[in-house]
Amino acid sequence: MRLPLRRWLTGGLPGQAVVWAAVMMPMFLAVVGLAIDGGVAMKAQRQLQSVADGAARAGAMQIDQKAYRASSGGALQLDPAKAKQAAAQYVSAQAPDVSGDVTADPQQVVVSLKQQIPTTFIQIVGIDHMEVDAVAPARIRFGIQQEVGGPP
Repeated sequence: MRLPLRRWLTGGLPGQAVVWAAVMMPMFLAVVGLAIDGGVAMKAQRQLQSVADGAARAGAMQIDQKAYRASSGGALQLDPAKAKQAAAQYVSAQAPDVSGDVTADPQQVVVSLKQQIPTTFIQIVGIDHMEVDAVAPARIRFGIQQEVGGPP
């Protein structure tokens, strides 16, 4: 004798599906929340990386004019103080709620940023924020750089 599908799924006990749904609902909400808040964090990280890249480029444009002119254009180096200042100004103008660090030497600028992202959905399981970070180095270049095999 074959059991009806409904009875087979519930094991023959009335109300078992309600208990199963009640037990599985927190896990289901946690997974959905992770997907939603994870997407928000990925978007924030992408935006933070964009700000870090722009700040590093802004700092890498601060050439030490005195050293360049003294070498008749032979030595190209950064002014580290101006590079740090330009990168920090760029970060504060683009993302004022971000913390970070800017390091510079005569050859490169490195911008490291961190940001706290509040969660929305996964607060249910006790996670109220996530931290995203971005690091962007920029080296000084002389002239136009071309990749080998790339377009002219």
